[in-house]
Amino acid sequence: MTKKVKGFTLIELLVVMSIIAFLLLASLAGLTYGLKKARDTSRERAITTIQTALLAYYNDTLEFPVNGTDGLTCNGSAITVTVNGQSVTANRCDVTSLVGLNDSGSAADPNSNGALGKYFEEGFRSPIAISGNKDLDNAMAYYVTSDGTQYALCALTELKSSGNVDYTDQTGHNWGCYCVGPIGSAIACNGLTNPTGAQ
Repeated sequence: MTKKVKGFTLIELLVVMSIIAFLLLASLAGLTYGLKKARDTSRERAITTIQTALLAYYNDTLEFPVNGTDGLTCNGSAITVTVNGQSVTANRCDVTSLVGLNDSGSAADPNSNGALGKYFEEGFRSPIAISGNKDLDNAMAYYVTSDGTQYALCALTELKSSGNVDYTDQTGHNWGCYCVGPIGSAIACNGLTNPTGAQ
């Protein structure tokens, strides 16, 4: 008498394969979200680090860095917003020149380059990859009034939930926007384009 060998039918195999594929897709979606959240947290931490250095700078000079101060470059157009019922105009400045990074993202001499360079214990590290076209300055910015009395530090985030201010760029894409400073909520990442830094 021969024994019958039982195996899986084609239908059973297809069902098992589809369940495995579904589980893989679900875990990939979770992984992608987790990576975006981690990058957003890194950007928020960078903003907090810059803000701490900015406040130390203010304690020493009684003003925030303005265009031309210690190599700071403010080449963004002036932005006018309403804060507490008053009209305030601020210039958008390059974060790289504020924190003492060169275009490739490596730290310059902290004592001679960047308005805030000397206020970082170990130098500032960019949370966004920088290439020759200053990617960091696409996704993060320092805004300051011409008299140096008010500022905002802002970074676009990949997840809208990571931001504390809503922002839609000129292409209609919704990003998160994380802003600090007296005029941060009014500035709300104005003029920034992409949290990954790419144009």
